[in-house]
Amino acid sequence: MTERREPVKIEVPKDESVRLGRVGLIALAGFVIGIVWPRIAGMQLVPSAPAEEDSRPKELASAAPSAKPPPTPKRQAAKAESDQPALGDRVKITETVVTSCDDPVGKETRGCDEVQFDGVARSRLMTLAACPAAAGRTGLLSIGFDLNFEKDSVSRIRSGKSTTFDDATTRKLIACVEKEFDSATLKGIEHGYNEYTVFYKVELLPDKPPEQAASESDGEGVVEASGRATVGWQVALIRKEPREGEVVARILSGTNVIVTGRQGDWYRVKYDAKGNEGWVYRSAIGL
Repeated sequence: MTERREPVKIEVPKDESVRLGRVGLIALAGFVIGIVWPRIAGMQLVPSAPAEEDSRPKELASAAPSAKPPPTPKRQAAKAESDQPALGDRVKITETVVTSCDDPVGKETRGCDEVQFDGVARSRLMTLAACPAAAGRTGLLSIGFDLNFEKDSVSRIRSGKSTTFDDATTRKLIACVEKEFDSATLKGIEHGYNEYTVFYKVELLPDKPPEQAASESDGEGVVEASGRATVGWQVALIRKEPREGEVVARILSGTNVIVTGRQGDWYRVKYDAKGNEGWVYRSAIGL
């Protein structure tokens, strides 16, 4: 009698694929940790490529290159003065008079205060030396300004009776002045009335021969002088000595100074309440 055998069955567990997937994830995690962890921990597995040695001295090598710094306001002010032309050689302001002023209701008043218009006017009037109509001419120009503080403007510029130039030349000179005062502002000027009329007498002088100008500029002697002046430049430098002396102060447009001496084109002035003295170039104070 033949024995009957059952066929052999091999059963594969159903969760085997799940186990293989887990093994793959564990391997991937190990790979990531092996690569990333040393970088996070600051470990160096292989030597770095050699860097090119800096042959400069340590002081220069450690200093980072920087762009050229922008000019400071003091540098700009000094440059503005050095660029200023010496216009005072041909222009002399001989007289300033407030001829009228109006109260708030528009009534003309006698006994006006001395409105401080010089800080605005003098530096602009000095540019008359560069006006084409002034070339080769000498004489006196009486010039009036109507100031309107309510509108913050110079409302009118005109010539006065003391003018010695002919009508055509006077009109051209006034046109040059009007161009200079287009951008003038009255802000910051102390005043007691709304409107003023201020007249200046401006003298155009003959050109000095180069030899005479050089002689006056190089003169060693100090001539005693007295009087008052007002800074016309935006910023004027006060020096310890004329020409190349150390800068001891910077004073702004409109500042009043007391003149105590002169050497060539330089004036010795008292420039503050303490009575400190220094030297300033003549054009800076309208002389």
